[in-house]
Amino acid sequence: MHIESRIVTSTRAEPPRIGVVIPYFQRQAGLLHRALSSIRTQEYSPVQVVVIDDGSPRAAAEEITATLRSALPGLTVIRQANRGAAAARNAALDALGREISAIAFLDGDDYWEPAHLRTAAAALSRGADFYFANQRIEGTTTDCFRKQARRDLLANSRPVSEAPGIMQWAGSVAALVAVNNPIGTSSVVFRRAIMPQVRFPRTLRAAASAEDIWVWWALLMRSSIIMYCLEPTGTYGTAGMGLYQHSTFGSVRYLVRVADDLRVRRHVLNSYLLNPGERHLLQELIAVRREEALVSALHLLRRRQGNALTEVMYLWRDDPVCAASWCVTLPKLLYAQLRRTSVRSRPDSY
Repeated sequence: MHIESRIVTSTRAEPPRIGVVIPYFQRQAGLLHRALSSIRTQEYSPVQVVVIDDGSPRAAAEEITATLRSALPGLTVIRQANRGAAAARNAALDALGREISAIAFLDGDDYWEPAHLRTAAAALSRGADFYFANQRIEGTTTDCFRKQARRDLLANSRPVSEAPGIMQWAGSVAALVAVNNPIGTSSVVFRRAIMPQVRFPRTLRAAASAEDIWVWWALLMRSSIIMYCLEPTGTYGTAGMGLYQHSTFGSVRYLVRVADDLRVRRHVLNSYLLNPGERHLLQELIAVRREEALVSALHLLRRRQGNALTEVMYLWRDDPVCAASWCVTLPKLLYAQLRRTSVRSRPDSY
C-alpha cells in the first residue's frame, strides 16, 4: 500500500550519547585504523568506542596509534579468544558505560562518512528509536538500497520535518526486513532504552547476516519510530575478511547460510505477533528458502563437495519440515529438468 508522502512533524528529544561497537578479526593491516579514523572525523562525536579484538591474526593494538588514542578519549580495546562476531558484539555491548543512551555498530573493515553519526543523532533527537542509513560498497558506485528496496522504502515513508534527507518508515516491520531488507549492520544506530539487554545469538553458524536480522527484528518490534537516510553515509569494505566471503551458491557455506536464514524466519514466526498477511509472507519465504536449500544440496552432493551430507543432516535435524518439503519439491524439480532436456533435444521444426 502506498503511503501518502506528507511531512512528519518531529518532536525534539535529548541529544543521544552514542557508544560505538566494533567487532574486529582481520589479517590485513590498516583496516581497523581506517575505521577508527572515520570515527575520529565524525561531525557528531561518540562518547565511547569499544573494540573487541576477537583473537584477530592482526592484533587491534597494532592498528591504534597514539594520535587515534588521543583523538578518541572514550576508546576501549578488549582482546579475547576467538568466539565469533556475535560473541564479540555481545562483549562490546557489555563494556559500554551506563551513560550511553544510543548504540551504533561498525564492523572493523567498514568506515563512515563524517556526517553519519550527526545524521543518526538528528533522527534520534527527533524521536527515532531505530535508525539506519544507505551505504556504499567499496571500490564501486553501487549503494546498498537497490532499486526494488528503494521503491519499497519510498512507498512506505514520509520526510521528517527540519531534518533534510531523513525519512520515517510508516509500514510494518515485516514489510521492511522480510523481503528486500535494506538494513546493513554498520549503518544501524538505536536507542538503548528500547532493549537494554540486546544480545546477538550465538546459535547461528554462518556468521553472515542471519544473526543481525535476528536482532533487527527484536529491536524493530520494540521501536515506535523508525527512521533512515537515503544518502550513503558509510562504506562497506571489500578488502578484509567480510562476513559474506566464500558463501556464494555452490559452496557448503552457502547451504549453512540458508539453514541460518530458515532458523531466523521460523524464530520470527514463533516469537512475534504478526498479522495474517505477514505470517503468510514469511511462510512463503520459508518455502522458497527450503527449495533453495534443496537445489544447493543437490548441487553439492552431485559434485561431492566438502561435508555437504553433514550439512544436509544438520539442516534436517534443525528443520524437520524441510526434509518433508523436499519429498514434494524434488519430483517437481526432476520433472522440470526432464522437460528442459527434452525440449533441448528436439530437432528444429520448420
